[in-house]
Amino acid sequence: MGGPLYLRIVELLAQEVREGRLSPGAPLPSQRDMARQLGVNFTTVTRAYDEAKRIGLVQSRHGQGTFVAAEKGFARTVAEPAPEEGVREPIDLTSTWPPNLEIASTLAAAVARLTGDRSFDFLARRAGTVPALDLAAGRDWLQPRFDLEVGGRLAMASGARNALIGLLSSLVGTGGRLLVEAMCWPTMRTLATVLGIELVPVALDAEGILPDALDAAAQASQATVLYCVPTLQNPSGAVMGLRRRRALVEVARRRGLTLVEDDAYGGLHRDPPPLLGTLAPELTYSVFGLAKLISPSLRVAYVVAPDAEKAERLAEILRATMQTVPPLEAALATHLIRHGQMAKLIKQVRTEAQERQGLARQLLGEHAAHVPDEALFFWLPLPVPWDASDFAMRLRRAGVVVAPAKVFSLDPASAPNAVRIATGAVPSREDVTIALQRVRGLLAQNPSLLSVID
Repeated sequence: MGGPLYLRIVELLAQEVREGRLSPGAPLPSQRDMARQLGVNFTTVTRAYDEAKRIGLVQSRHGQGTFVAAEKGFARTVAEPAPEEGVREPIDLTSTWPPNLEIASTLAAAVARLTGDRSFDFLARRAGTVPALDLAAGRDWLQPRFDLEVGGRLAMASGARNALIGLLSSLVGTGGRLLVEAMCWPTMRTLATVLGIELVPVALDAEGILPDALDAAAQASQATVLYCVPTLQNPSGAVMGLRRRRALVEVARRRGLTLVEDDAYGGLHRDPPPLLGTLAPELTYSVFGLAKLISPSLRVAYVVAPDAEKAERLAEILRATMQTVPPLEAALATHLIRHGQMAKLIKQVRTEAQERQGLARQLLGEHAAHVPDEALFFWLPLPVPWDASDFAMRLRRAGVVVAPAKVFSLDPASAPNAVRIATGAVPSREDVTIALQRVRGLLAQNPSLLSVID
């Protein structure tokens, strides 16, 4: 995809809409958030949004933001479940952010107590290097999950996206190929488009990446880097067992692959299997973001590199793109670690996630076979004759928004007939219950009887 960067962003948005990964009426990130996520200039995103509005792809709503242009004239049939009275906005089951749980007030109180930890002079001097105090706190938090010493191998970034932009630009580069799970985090497509990287899908099963499929894809593509989420994989919720991890590492060593392990949700698992960074430290960059564990406002990520030299090289790239992790957020993360609050907040999120996943099992019964205990989301395969896109569209009319499988598939035409349901960011358990009741109600319908076309 060539041309000016702002037009590439517009084409990416158009492609997401064409393939159903962005639905009519779906909100887009603010221009500033989009610029930060993509690692591009704010002005570039402004030009992209302006062009998208000019061609009718998106709409702006005063005081609300930018949205995908709305569909015209879909009438709800009598057989479809109607939105509950008093629920004005759709219940969004597409976001995998953690539940609020008044964590914001805890973070605000922690910020107020930072004066007891260090001088506030650091806020006025962003020197481009991460303070040793913050690196040491990250080391102490992560060391129990590693056999080898973490100190000296650690870098910090402004969130997982920033870390991945730095890693992929240096390890893969423009025009390169990256091995990824065939069903993966949609942001990976965005990052790959911006960086000019071709994604190579690797087949999955209920436990994650298939080692034989990885071996074949690596040989056929000659790609040398694999990005994956071994624990609570997004969107499937799969947890790769120890035997599978060892088999994956064996393939990586034989093919000379570098592994980029995203542990976005691993901290929520009560007893996660060993990290790839523990099984193959010489091959692996392990990324640990806080946004999905604690709060989306805490844009801090730690990266454990194979060795000190590679960690410093990554730090240099991160300094060139985002200068350094925001000092206030880094200091806040350090405060939470030093005062024992990090583990408490993650446990709080884990407990709430378990309650909400329990509601899914209770309300969806036999349909809830793919509900992991501690995840913020689950995979819902649909019974015949439901089609995932039609199911998502009709559920939206009933006031609930879910993500169909093709949002995550590198080949939408071969996406499984399923939707991902995320329960974490919904404001309350009551809203989760209402939303899941509507999902259950629609599952009980025969889609053939809902058609209004003569």
